[in-house]
Amino acid sequence: MANTERLSVLAKVRESKKSVQDLLEDEAITGKDRALLEGLESQFDETEDALILGELTDQLEDLKAASRELGKVSKKMGQSVKKIQRIADGVADAAKALKILADIAAQAAAIV
Repeated sequence: MANTERLSVLAKVRESKKSVQDLLEDEAITGKDRALLEGLESQFDETEDALILGELTDQLEDLKAASRELGKVSKKMGQSVKKIQRIADGVADAAKALKILADIAAQAAAIV
């Protein structure tokens, strides 16, 4: 792999790592999601080190393993997002129902 390709990959790893670090600053993220992000940050650190310090031919298996692990984490994150979205949709539905109920109550009060 040429140096320009390595630098391109390094830039993407650093960008993703920064995104993870930004998410970790959010105190609302807790439990499994926080642990997942912390593990991901550690994996990005290791990948970054391998890209900077190691010869790629010597690190090839490590990089492949890191790629597989990041793929697994990405899949888990996608599953978590779907679960959170379902909860958010339920909350939105409840909010709509409460608004309708409040509107009906306000109209009934206006009639009396």
